[in-house]
Amino acid sequence: MLQWLSSPTGGLSLAPALVAIVLALVTRRVELALAFGVLIGGVVAAGGAPIDAIVRVAKYVGGAIGWSDGAFSVDHVEISAFSLLVAATVGVMGASGGTRAVIRQVERLAKGRRGAMVSAWLGGMVVFFDDYANCLVVGNAMGPLADRYGVSRQKLAYIVDSTAAPIASLAIVSTWVGYEVGLIADQLPAGGPNAFSVFLASVPYRFYSILTLVFVGAIALSNRDFGPMWHAEAAARPHAAEEDADDGASPWLAAVPVGLLVAGTLGWLVIRGWAALDPAKVAGVSASLAGAEGFAGRVNGASAVLGAANPYHAMLFGSLLALTTAVAGALAARRLEAGAVPRIAWDGARQVADALLVLYLAWALSNAMGDTGASKALTGLIDGTLPAWSLPGSTFVLAAATAFATGTSFGTMGILIPIALPVALQLAPGDLHILYGTTAAVLAGSCLGDHASPISDTTILSAVGSGTSLVEHVRTQTPYALSAGVLALVCGYLPVGLGVSVWACLAVGSVATVALVLVVGRPVPPADGQRVERTK
Repeated sequence: MLQWLSSPTGGLSLAPALVAIVLALVTRRVELALAFGVLIGGVVAAGGAPIDAIVRVAKYVGGAIGWSDGAFSVDHVEISAFSLLVAATVGVMGASGGTRAVIRQVERLAKGRRGAMVSAWLGGMVVFFDDYANCLVVGNAMGPLADRYGVSRQKLAYIVDSTAAPIASLAIVSTWVGYEVGLIADQLPAGGPNAFSVFLASVPYRFYSILTLVFVGAIALSNRDFGPMWHAEAAARPHAAEEDADDGASPWLAAVPVGLLVAGTLGWLVIRGWAALDPAKVAGVSASLAGAEGFAGRVNGASAVLGAANPYHAMLFGSLLALTTAVAGALAARRLEAGAVPRIAWDGARQVADALLVLYLAWALSNAMGDTGASKALTGLIDGTLPAWSLPGSTFVLAAATAFATGTSFGTMGILIPIALPVALQLAPGDLHILYGTTAAVLAGSCLGDHASPISDTTILSAVGSGTSLVEHVRTQTPYALSAGVLALVCGYLPVGLGVSVWACLAVGSVATVALVLVVGRPVPPADGQRVERTK
């Protein structure tokens, strides 16, 4: 072991990632931690030679920007542009009143206390394109409705926080997608699976994100709670709240741009993917899509078409279409002045600036890890000691712990994706089951840690947007987040690593989630003067 640790191809090759993780935990500054990791990577790869180390660090940074081996790739630039354009679109939709108008439509479903909670749950899933917008828009919009029917602000903060990141991480088009696809792309071998295809295929494996949405729905529909949340709900009292004034904005100001964002991206993938298919495979793909091989064949055929297209071009096209439509709609409806549009769009785009900095540093760290041979060293260490089936589960726990301690899901993804994916590819070559499960484990585990962390940005924004204190939000939400996390591990990542069908895991996990709420949870007693609702 000591010889392995001191070897340049052994323990030292893991130093960049270890330094990044430790510094992130100690300083809570992910950018600084990643930068130091990149620097350490250059020193290790250069064997301590200072000039060579500087040259290597410059190469890592150049590769993150897109410059490598004398050629420039626009892939990373397109991912950045997509993230900025989507954030700008979110800003325009919010300023025009379109996002709040959509939420107002959802509010109309509310019928009593249960209806208020279900409306908040559905509202959180409607605003799927950005977690920050979700936290602030849904929390503020649903606050008066929660007060009217005696739903505690702690419960509202939980519903908002537990739909924001999970739905944004699951959506095939959101401000998260470019970041996640970019991290995944740098870890896949040439000629291997398309990064966007891996992203899509990993969606069913996001057990924590999916089960959290089920958990919130079960809590809202059953009117049951447990732990500190039950006491917060029992103490809540309905009272007249000022109605959220209707400013006349149309929900189409948000619905149309978001719809075109999804349709434009998928449409480009289908059209360009079909055109790029190998002529020899067209007949086979056509037969698969026609159902000749059943449902699995259709899925494989669709994946082949999507995988043949350039996902970065598609995302860029979809985001440009969405922003153009959002601006045109706001101007046509006279919701915004033309002179104010650039500032509003820029204010929206700036919201993802920190995430993009983390992304570029993560790309640079990934280059450093590749140069030191970290994945080979780690695989050599755990080969024979850590079975491949346990990789999704152990990765999920590590990601959750890292995100909890650092308060950032994006930073955790940036640190762990460059480690976990290469190990999955080497421990289980050709086993896409393990690759998808491990990829999803990082993304979903980051979401869990982010939820439970009191220093997470979305935790803070959810409390602020919902009108409750951060301490109360964390105290009441943590038992629910940990419960969903344990179910995701036991019903999802451990069995899926053993080869159990992902769909069977989802079915069992969903049933177990609802059963937990019904068995452990207790009906919340009606407050004085509050209309009693029947609870099954």
